Amino acid sequence: MEERRVPRDGELVLPGDYLGVIEEYFPGEGVKEENGELYAIRPGRVKIDTQRMEISVEAVTDVPPLPQVGDIVIGKIVEVRGQNAIVQLIKIEGREDDREIATSKLAGIHVSQVKEGYVENLGREFKIGDVIRAKVIANEKSPIQLSTKGPELGVIYALCTRCRTPLVRRGNQLVCPKCGNVETRKLSTFYRKMKV
Repeated sequence: MEERRVPRDGELVLPGDYLGVIEEYFPGEGVKEENGELYAIRPGRVKIDTQRMEISVEAVTDVPPLPQVGDIVIGKIVEVRGQNAIVQLIKIEGREDDREIATSKLAGIHVSQVKEGYVENLGREFKIGDVIRAKVIANEKSPIQLSTKGPELGVIYALCTRCRTPLVRRGNQLVCPKCGNVETRKLSTFYRKMKV
């Protein structure tokens, strides 16, 4: 098994970063223990207290925002494979500053979180390049986990897979005004009603 690098005192870390093992340090503020291993749960600087044998993560000011559970995020589908769609996060909705997101900026949507009911083929719900609106359901580990269950969540902008023209919504389907191609997606009620 490869030796994992432990961040030094004062080093910047992101949520989910490995910080060491419980035998070395007690988990302090901003740190959680999982199966004997310690992980950062917030962005910040590592602080090691050698007297108390404690490792903690101090929040740093002006860190780009980290999506919290319950936040609505806008992202772009970058890959659809098997049971998961991989999403590149663009921004957190409703943050006045609209700053870049901290973290690797990648998130995932498991097939069970696409919509209510059974999803037979994830490729019919999302295509690479689709812009989606989703809710953060877990952010402890990377990638952040998202859900598009609910009428207001799902695809808000999509291009025709044949000719790359923006698709127009007709009921529950998307139609290409240029080549007539008809496609399906897990659509949001905000489809083409938001600035992307």
